[in-house]
Amino acid sequence: LFLPKSKPSFSPVQKNKVIDSIPAEHLSLSGLDQKRSFINIVLPLILIANAEVNARREAINRAYLQHDRLSLDRWAGLYKIKSEGLDDQAVLKVLLKRADEVPVPMALAQAAIESGWGTSRFANEGNALFGQWAWQRDAGIKPLEARDERVVVRSFDDLLDSVRAYMHNLNTHRNYEDFRSKRAKMHDKPATSKTKALVQHLDGYAEIGEAYVTKVLDVIRSNDFGKFAGTKLE
Repeated sequence: LFLPKSKPSFSPVQKNKVIDSIPAEHLSLSGLDQKRSFINIVLPLILIANAEVNARREAINRAYLQHDRLSLDRWAGLYKIKSEGLDDQAVLKVLLKRADEVPVPMALAQAAIESGWGTSRFANEGNALFGQWAWQRDAGIKPLEARDERVVVRSFDDLLDSVRAYMHNLNTHRNYEDFRSKRAKMHDKPATSKTKALVQHLDGYAEIGEAYVTKVLDVIRSNDFGKFAGTKLE
């Protein structure tokens, strides 16, 4: 089903085939079988979310070419950009820096780490694959141990929404400005060459900083996730 292609393509039919939550049988697996199950669950979600971001990118470019400032401002609002005082070209430049896809191997590795390969309480009770924090009690699940009593791990209606939120976080939060700058410079480079360079800018994702970068790279390498770098939905 998942083959490297020059251009991404996906349909609502394929989208409807994704799994909304971790199935009970996944938890009964172990070792390589559980890892394969996890990849089969999460890889399609990542590909769909990236395809949606690329569709937004195309819509942003169309709005610019059509001199549709209203749409550009709406996109700017979604991506947390203050567009007032910026001309269309300046808004376009900042938007394209933010509306871009996340390397598939990196997303897979982070999901594996943050969800314990789909076995964590947060993944199973709250469809949370990436351990994103929130500060409203009704927004998620309270960790058993947390430095801040207000912190919860954000919950989602389904797994795909978790992936979408993860990508939007990388594409908007100030902690990942360096990630976005590096990605913009490498936009036209082959997918296989981007992952390692971009993972270097994930030190702000977890409290362990640079050790987190090493951890992500180790998971990518030990599980051969690099082979998914150019994968697109067929």
